[in-house]
Amino acid sequence: MISVGTNSCRLLIVRRDDAGLHVEHHDIRYTRIGEGLAAGGALKPEAVRRTLAAMTEFAQLARRADEVFIIGTQALREATDSAAFARQVRESIGAELHVLTGTEEARASFTGALWALEQVGSVPDAVTVIDIGGGSTEFAVRKKRSGAVQVESLPIGAVVLKERFLKHDPPVQTELMACRLAVRLEIDRLDSAVTPAGALVAVGGTADTAARMLNAYDPSAQVRVATVRRDDIADLLRLTSSLPLEERKRLHGLPEARADIFPAGLIILDEIAQQAAAREIIVTEADLLLGYILGRGGI
Repeated sequence: MISVGTNSCRLLIVRRDDAGLHVEHHDIRYTRIGEGLAAGGALKPEAVRRTLAAMTEFAQLARRADEVFIIGTQALREATDSAAFARQVRESIGAELHVLTGTEEARASFTGALWALEQVGSVPDAVTVIDIGGGSTEFAVRKKRSGAVQVESLPIGAVVLKERFLKHDPPVQTELMACRLAVRLEIDRLDSAVTPAGALVAVGGTADTAARMLNAYDPSAQVRVATVRRDDIADLLRLTSSLPLEERKRLHGLPEARADIFPAGLIILDEIAQQAAAREIIVTEADLLLGYILGRGGI
């Protein structure tokens, strides 16, 4: 499974046997295909080159797999030349790229997160799964165990917000406030059916990185699920947004290539938690990629 996200390109190789599903390998390259992408604009040639190089490397690692899926998310939904990029993928790798709709992305994230909660024996009756990406944030809400899952995708992501609002290094208070207000206004647009309810579960790079920086995961666990306090997320936001980028890059657990967009991602996470009145956030590694595979029955 290869995923082309706005900020990163990721690989997930899974195996299924009589004992269940096993993650064999996962990897990430911070290729940022959505760099500088304006609404109705085209992908930058250098971003395309970086991304195709990572995808070719991943395809070599996955060459013995029975099936290979390739998906794209918000940046490729927005770019005017996403069809041309898909042709390049086909020519370079020999596989088709499927650009997910926001609805497909939200449902796949929900499926992946719920699989992880089932593995650890902790599935809430009411649950909201949020996937904070580089270009968008997906919401998937199930308000009762037997109820339908309602989904929505909002055009707020860590890369988009950083490029739009956080111009200084470190960002100044007025920029942080403007960024938070933009997130709040987008959340206010959510239909009541998608208003966060029940346990708040976060997936994606921002949440996963926060959990690692807070040492919240059990390193010995096969399926990593952690609970973090919203107060700790707020503290992490205050710390990272107060540091210049070069100092931020030296923080334990924060990948250098994510350091510039991390405060923007934390603003999204913190604002959603605040709006949901959630004191705690469940974080899991299992997300969109695993959920897409499960939904396709390709394992």
